[in-house]
Order: sequence, then C-alpha cells, then structure tokens
Amino acid sequence: MNKDETIHIAVLEGAPDEAELIAVALRNAGHAVRSYAFKGIKELVGALPQSRVDLIYCATEAADLAATCRAARGCEDHVPVIAIATGVDTKAVVAAMEAGAHDLIMRSQSDHLRLATRRALEISRCRKGMRRCRQAFEESEKRCQALLGSSRDAIAYIRDGMHIYSNKVYVEMFGLKDSDALEGMPILDLIGEDEHDRFKEFLSGYGRAGKKAVEVCCRRDDGTEFSAVMDLSPASVNGESCTQVVIRDKTVDESVLNELEALKFQDSATGLYNRQAFIGELEQAIADVKSGARPGVVFYVDIDNFAAVRGAMGIGGMDTVIAGIGKIIAAHLDNDDFGARFGDHVFTVLSRQAGIKLINEKAEEIVKSLNTVIEVGERSMHITASLGMASIHNSVSSPYEVLAFADAACSAAKARGGNAIDVYKDPAKESEIKETQDDLRRVSLLQKALKNNLFKLFFQPIIGLSGGTEEMYDVLLRLAGEKGEAQSVPAEYMLAAERTGMVMLIDRWLVSRALHMLAEKRRRGGDASLCIRLSSLAYSDETLLPWLLERMQASKMKPSSLIFEVAESDAAAHINQIAAFNRNLKKIGCRAMLGRFGVAEAPFKLFKSVPVDIIKFHPEVTGAAGTDPAAMEKLKNMVVGAHRLNKTVIAPRVENAESMAVLFQCGIDRAQGNFIQEPDAAMRYDFSGET
Repeated sequence: MNKDETIHIAVLEGAPDEAELIAVALRNAGHAVRSYAFKGIKELVGALPQSRVDLIYCATEAADLAATCRAARGCEDHVPVIAIATGVDTKAVVAAMEAGAHDLIMRSQSDHLRLATRRALEISRCRKGMRRCRQAFEESEKRCQALLGSSRDAIAYIRDGMHIYSNKVYVEMFGLKDSDALEGMPILDLIGEDEHDRFKEFLSGYGRAGKKAVEVCCRRDDGTEFSAVMDLSPASVNGESCTQVVIRDKTVDESVLNELEALKFQDSATGLYNRQAFIGELEQAIADVKSGARPGVVFYVDIDNFAAVRGAMGIGGMDTVIAGIGKIIAAHLDNDDFGARFGDHVFTVLSRQAGIKLINEKAEEIVKSLNTVIEVGERSMHITASLGMASIHNSVSSPYEVLAFADAACSAAKARGGNAIDVYKDPAKESEIKETQDDLRRVSLLQKALKNNLFKLFFQPIIGLSGGTEEMYDVLLRLAGEKGEAQSVPAEYMLAAERTGMVMLIDRWLVSRALHMLAEKRRRGGDASLCIRLSSLAYSDETLLPWLLERMQASKMKPSSLIFEVAESDAAAHINQIAAFNRNLKKIGCRAMLGRFGVAEAPFKLFKSVPVDIIKFHPEVTGAAGTDPAAMEKLKNMVVGAHRLNKTVIAPRVENAESMAVLFQCGIDRAQGNFIQEPDAAMRYDFSGET
C-alpha cells in the first residue's frame, strides 16, 4: 500500500489509548492512518460490515484472538489480524498464528510493528487483486459455458481420449439423446474402425508442425458414417489440461471459417485482441517460461479518473475514446508483443522482448503517449493512464496470478497520483533463499526421524451417538521430542516435506505403521477401522494404491477397515484428481471421507463428482451450533441432507458435555474430541459404553 494512502485500522484495546499509540507509531513510519478503538469483539463485529477496515490489531488480553480472526475472515477481503501483547515468546507466537493471526508483536517493538504492518497490507492488497481476477475468471467461464451451449459448432472436450463435456450440437451430430451418453466415452468410439490407427497417430502428435486438424470418417450411434474435419486445440477445464474438439461442417467456405475464428478473439472497438485471447496467450507464455523460454512481462494499463472521463465525454463518446486509446497502445506494439483490451477501460500487453531496458522504455512510451487530449465532436478531454508491470517467472502458477500482481502494481501507480508506472515486487522473492535453506534443515530432521523411528501414531476414538458397533479411530501423526514426549509435527515441517516431495515417504510410513498396529489388535482378538489423512501429493501418486493393495493383502486386512480422509478445500481445488483417487479406493474396498466439511458456499455439489462414504464437519461448523441458533439450524439441515445421500456424519473436537447435547439434537452419527478421550498411543477405548 502506498504511504500516501490512508490506512484504516481497528484496534481491540488492551491498554489505555492503545489505538492512538499504534496510529502514532505508523504515522512516524510515514503512513497516513485513521484508527478506531473497540473494547470488545462484539463491538468490532457490529462495526465491520459498515466500516472500511484494512487491518485489525488485537490485544491478546482484551479479546479472544481466535474469535477476532474468524470475524476478520468473514469480511469480503479477509482483513489481516496482528496480535499485540506485553510479553512475547516462541510459544505465544505459534499459538497466535495457529489462531489465525498474521503476527504477534510486543508493544514496545515499534520496528516490528512497522514491518509486520507493511507485510500484512501487501498481502491484503494482493488478495484483493486475486479476488478481482477470480471474479473476472468466473464471469468469463460463465460466458464461455453459455457460448458453448449456444454455439452452432459441434464442440467437445476430451481428457486422456475420453469425453468430459459435449454441447448439444455435438451430441445431436452423433445421434445421441443427451451429453450424459457421451461422458466417459472414448472418442475412438465415434471414429470409423478403419481409421482408428491413423486417428491415434494424429492424437499422439497433434500440434506439431502446426498440424491441429484432421479429416476423418465419423460414426453415429445408429452405425451410419459421415466425413468430418476435427479441429483440436489445448484447453483447460476445472484447472486441469484437456483437449478441445471442434467438428466443422465441410460445406462451409474455409475462408469464412477463418474469418469467424479470428473475430472470436478480437475486440471490435479497438481492433486489439480480447480478454479470452489474452488469457490463452498468457497461459502459453507461462508454459514456455517453465520450459526454459525467456521470461515475459505483463503490462496492466488503466485509465486514470475514468469516471470523470466518462462523465465529460458521455456514454456514446466513450467508444471513440476507447478506440483512440487502443490505437495509441497498438502503435507501440512490436512482433514480440501481444496487446488486448482486457476490460471496459483496462488494456493489457504481454511483452517478450529481451532486456529489461527495452521493456521499461516501452512502458514509458505507452504512459507518455496516453498523456494526451482526446476529442469527440466538440468535446475534448485530457486523459492519463497508469501502468503496472509484473514479470512471468517459474513460480507463477496461473495467468490470473500474474494479472493480479500487475493489477496491484497499477493500483500503486494510481495511488501516487496517476500518469505513473509501478513494478510489482514479489515479497516472497526476498525470503526465497531463506525458505529453501529452512526447508532443507526441516526435511533433514524429518529424514532423521524416519531413520531413527521417532515418528509415532496416536489414536483418538470416534464414537457412535446413535448406536452401531464399529470401533473407529482417527489416526494422528506425532513426533518424539528430545525428552521422548510426543508432539504434533509442526505445520512448517510438513509444508517443507510437501515442497520437497519427502512427504510421500511419510505417507507410506504412516499407512504401513497403521496397518501393522491394526493387525496386532486383530491378533489380540480386537478389530477397528482407521481414519487416515494423507498429504495432498498422495492423490497424484499413481503407485500408492497398488502399493496399498499389496500391503493389505500381505497383512490379510479388510479393505473397509481403512478410511482415507481428504479436506473439502483440497477436493474442491483438485476435484478430478481426487475423484479418480476415491473411485479407485472404492474399487479396492476402502472407504473415503470428506473432512473439514461445510464451509464452502455449496458443499453438497462436491458429492456429484467426488464419491465419499463419510463426512466430517469443519470444527467451525459444529462449534458455532452450540452458541448460535441459526448455525444450529443450518447444521441440522446439512445433516439431513447428508443422511439422504447415505453419508455417515462425524463431528470433531468435542470439548464438553454441552457440545455433545447439541450434536445429539442435530442428528450427528459419530463424534470425537478430548471430552470423549484425548489421543492415545494405543487403541484401547471401551466402545461398549457408546450411546
């Protein structure tokens, strides 16, 4: 955030005049600050919807830090929370961050306050940019879905040779009743048998040397055949790569088709490319960089004071203004540049020119040229523009990420008064070397733990609330400390293991050890089912399930004894991958669980794609039901919905008798928590006392 921009802070005060003291410290650092003091969490929650708040400071002795963080997460832009305390140690910092705070600061440390504030505001600014880009992406996807459905072309999407989507024209072309009949069908089933080999050869090498279309003999559902041209191109559905197939009518003139194809990617007002074309080009640029090509740079150009320009020129005159701006930008584009009108008054440029000097000169030329007067009839208006720059490098994961960075840089340029250029500086880059070194140190310790058998499994019972005889335990990974005490594996250690791939070894150790302990229990005449959480990398490990099946057969274990849990957020982010994993789990007889369930906007939609047997609610969902009648009613409705779908429902983190009573009323099937029993190194809970 630019220092000239006013920061609006909310302070849950623990000491007299704490809000003013924090504001003074920030003003001394050069920030313009407006502070609001609150005496408690209820007062803050009531003010948040009506007030602009960029940052919350919470005195740990004045308010419940976890509740404050939950309230902050409920805001549209997820307001950062910084905890304030008189005394600070490592345990207190860890506890504050686990509660959701961005940082914990000692009152006397004004330098720490300044640096933490700057970092929190930068992250918040990036989050807002990402939200805007995500909204734009979702709107774009909706428009694309509508266009696909209304297109007169026959269009389908395939992955690994199988149909995953087809529009009405495509379905009708092959004489089928609806798209469900095509879903999961190999595309080869629609090709004449005599041309299978030729078509498979084309699929394996399409796109090379510019070859993206093939003429084939297609076969309808009734066995009749027809000749068609299939045009293939790379695409993405739900964030996963696939192939778009367009079947074109050979009777239409090829030049007309080419002209129509070009118009799909052109902005009619400026002659530049449109948003859809720019996203596609940016996706390709990101892939090229990851393959070793030279980095590119994205320019995000936004007209300053656009509302004033539109008011002066009128809605009708804005077409002329936009066209003029597009012409100015186009005049500065070279063969290595790709320019587009990205929004109403936003233009983007992808430049792959070699040398930062040339790129900077181009950015300066564009901003200088846009500092001009545009005339529409008898009216004229002086305009300026701001430009944000963000580079494409190996760590960029999507076009929307780099666009969010460029947008954030453009906002910073506008905050300086406009007619300016700003370059996005990735705060992660500054700590990248340190993070790598920390990862190596943490992974080394985890490797020693595996080698020296320092990992331990603990078990927490999941008891039935409405009958049932199944003994069920949640499996928890622990690490032996210096004095032999078992402790949770620090989150940063597991993240380091994921980043380096070492977590896959931990996954296999966990499963092997769980199977061994379950086999021991069976030899003593007992039995149980175990709920196991794997890392996110496990679901992309194609060798894991064959290995698991081999281990189960060797130990003569019932597959249904193992229940594998995946978090709702992970399932939503990797829906196709986890859906395939869970389907294969069910094939070998294991069960699947969806954990931390119920916080998404429409959580039951996941069940259409991801097969699960059990759901475990997010602690916030069940915890809120004990104090909020509306939350309790919502929980009851979700339980009813889950039972209609034959899902077993589990409530976690039950800490007192009052919570148990609420869960009974809501119809929860099973529960776990320290009130029932704390995690134990052995499976020895007496389930005979279950309700």
